[in-house]
Amino acid sequence: MVSFIRLVAAAAAFASSAYAAHTITFHNACGWAVGQTVSNYPGGGGFNGPFQLSIPAGGKQSITVSDGWNGRICDKPPNSGCENDCWGGIAFGKASCSMTEFTMNGHNNLNYYNISNIQGYSVALMIQPVGGGCENLICQGVNCPCKQAYRPGDISGTCGGTGALDQAVRACGNRDYNVIFCP
Repeated sequence: MVSFIRLVAAAAAFASSAYAAHTITFHNACGWAVGQTVSNYPGGGGFNGPFQLSIPAGGKQSITVSDGWNGRICDKPPNSGCENDCWGGIAFGKASCSMTEFTMNGHNNLNYYNISNIQGYSVALMIQPVGGGCENLICQGVNCPCKQAYRPGDISGTCGGTGALDQAVRACGNRDYNVIFCP
């Protein structure tokens, strides 16, 4: 009987850990290969997969992150200012560096996501929650609307003082997300 209880407990733990993951799938619609760097923020759940990704034109690749993951994925073009931890860009006198940012299972157990060009715009991006019911974010140029992405150099998070704080951030209960390059 004890063995049966252990087996049931192990199966339940495995099932909950299998469900306690989020898949982010990168789709490259650009006419060139795109590179990304995946970076964990301190204090969040970890990502243990490959931190440097390269996706050929027309290709796709997925990563799995845990519940509680808090991190960013930055564009890593050949002349990007993004360093290995996604720091760099115009704020540090380097080339531009577009990125997506995620907090999984944040406040009210929702997932928070945004497109950030604070370190500079380097590629068009779209975040699309899988399964619908939540808002897509899309930024196709350096001057995309503040409700879609943080603007280059704007560390205030208020669209240069003209809007609400963090208006580019969305919250969603969906587990999985697509990030599309050159949508």
